[in-house]
Amino acid sequence: MLNLDDEQDKIIKSLDGTPTLLLHVCCAPCATWCLKKLAPHFDVTLYYANDNIYPVDEYEKRYLELLKLVNFINNKKCDIEAVKPVKLVKKEYDHQAFEKVALGKLQKEGGPRCFECYKLRLQQTAEFAKDFQWFGTTLSVSPYKNAQWLDEIGTSLDCNAKWLPANFKKKGGYQYTIEFCNKYGLYRQHYCGCTPQTEE
Repeated sequence: MLNLDDEQDKIIKSLDGTPTLLLHVCCAPCATWCLKKLAPHFDVTLYYANDNIYPVDEYEKRYLELLKLVNFINNKKCDIEAVKPVKLVKKEYDHQAFEKVALGKLQKEGGPRCFECYKLRLQQTAEFAKDFQWFGTTLSVSPYKNAQWLDEIGTSLDCNAKWLPANFKKKGGYQYTIEFCNKYGLYRQHYCGCTPQTEE
């Protein structure tokens, strides 16, 4: 099995200049460690595309926390250093898109529904990434998210940008997210965001 964390480290070491990276982001806590590792090397744009999150108030709440994190970084008020100011783009919320791929699939962490949810969000990211050099996601920092599935989907997508492999939960990544949020007062949600089981 490919060591995705090592693969990413090799890519970072081989970079020439500061390439652009579109990084799909699920929430501020997960973004912390990913930006700690990537922002010193890439010109990062965060892409908030999470049609699975419900209700819409929760979607907006997580977006506002991301804005707070970006402001912390760009105003040098935390320990995350960025070679270029971090940018944030919010996709228009479309919960029906998630309902469509989730139809008939059990709400079970790590099940087929999760795979389809990953695929939906990464497809949307790949479509937006046409003018970027790299694209990736923060999702693998969670201990509940399958990094191999994410890599399988990411490498299969048709995109001008190169897929950035990642298993951000390695090397204390998840623990860093907890400590950062406690230190800087960021909201940490207690569920991935998706709605209860959708029946056929």
